[in-house]
Amino acid sequence: MFLSRRQFLKVSAGTVAAVAVADKALALTALQPVIEVGNPLGEYPDRSWERVYHDQYRYDSSFTWCCSPNDTHACRIRAFVRNGVVMRVEQNYDHQTYD
Repeated sequence: MFLSRRQFLKVSAGTVAAVAVADKALALTALQPVIEVGNPLGEYPDRSWERVYHDQYRYDSSFTWCCSPNDTHACRIRAFVRNGVVMRVEQNYDHQTYD
């Protein structure tokens, strides 16, 4: 059987295209979802990671104090304490009630 160069290239290109299409089609049909979840917020399998976010602002006690840098502002500040360490501070917004 004698093939010209042109016929060989046509057959080779057709074979490569057919293999590429078949490979893509077979690869996509083999994929399946790992876990079926209807409502991810209601039925997520492992929700223990949420405790980190819920406990992020947890505190044991708090106290207020007056911050006066260079005796100029006198801002009322509330500090939040967890395990004896000040975790965060924020403005108290009650400047009208203290002397």
